[in-house]
Amino acid sequence: MQQATDEPLDVLDEHGLPTGRTKGRWAVHRDGDWHRAIHLWVVREERLVLLQRRAFTKDLEAGRLDVSVGGHYRAGELFVDVLREAEEELGLTLRPAQPVYLGTARSERRYPAAEPPVVDRELQEVYVVRDERPLDAYHLAPDEVEALYELPVERAIALFESGTYAAAAGYDAMRRPSDALLYEADLPDQGRALHAEALRRVAAWLDGEPAEAIAERPFGSAAAGSTVR
Repeated sequence: MQQATDEPLDVLDEHGLPTGRTKGRWAVHRDGDWHRAIHLWVVREERLVLLQRRAFTKDLEAGRLDVSVGGHYRAGELFVDVLREAEEELGLTLRPAQPVYLGTARSERRYPAAEPPVVDRELQEVYVVRDERPLDAYHLAPDEVEALYELPVERAIALFESGTYAAAAGYDAMRRPSDALLYEADLPDQGRALHAEALRRVAAWLDGEPAEAIAERPFGSAAAGSTVR
């Protein structure tokens, strides 16, 4: 795993409470420590949701589909601070009141083939936000995001749940059209069920269910990924 991205993270206990300890990201993933992360789903008109393709240079899940915006809380950061991830990855500047909270998932993903092996244990805070700009108006960070796609949320759910192929409009980091037929080979090795469950929450919110009610429901055991072989 690359140590160049060894940002400091707050270490949590198994209940999600701060331990008072801080470690670099590399050490947190090596030791399997719990830590905080944000998963932000961006939706547009006509129930379209944005998926990013991770850069091919990423140390984990390179080139695979992921949440619209995702990242770690650095040590000492608050929610207002971690929103930097949206600007860094997509050029999307958000006010703290814009994202809507849909719950927190416990995610445990194991990558035994990584060097060194990784156990990524996150408390993922799931949010949704509306943004109506056209797909080609986003500014992608090429070291983070290879391409950005939009597709109906129901097709995204089916894709992550069962690998059902989906046609998606897309643009790459050079802002060139990059339409694609997305299918199972594009999915991450870990966390597919968690993404599907988060997208179901997004769909419920789009259907008018109050966010507070959605957030109160615990994430299911499907939030944990299966071991990669």
